[in-house]
Amino acid sequence: MYIYSALVVVNDQDAALDFYVNKLGWEVRQDNQMSPDYRFLAVAPPGHSTSIVLGPPHIHGRPAPTPDAPVNSDIFFASDDVRADFARLSALGVVFDQEPEPMPWGGYGARFRDVDGNLFFMSDGG
Repeated sequence: MYIYSALVVVNDQDAALDFYVNKLGWEVRQDNQMSPDYRFLAVAPPGHSTSIVLGPPHIHGRPAPTPDAPVNSDIFFASDDVRADFARLSALGVVFDQEPEPMPWGGYGARFRDVDGNLFFMSDGG
């Protein structure tokens, strides 16, 4: 058994797809029109099998956050170099809540948000 995917509710799947692919550099794993009002859309970092499903609110029964009212996704990312990823992603327009700061366990950590206001934590190692 393994983790296949985690859900992130988004307001606009196309805008979210643009963010994850063109800013984070991820790949589309699935993009299937399941019914007239349901598109199953999943993305993942290159070389990794666990994906994030970019799900619409009306299918998942809960609202997506907004940039003005962000919500913690409870999804954590590992980075080989948080400070370098912070600089690269910031230059691409990714919004961070803070600059990378030292973590009690060593390394650095930083929190960023997607276009909808889903918050993610990224730290060195993994």
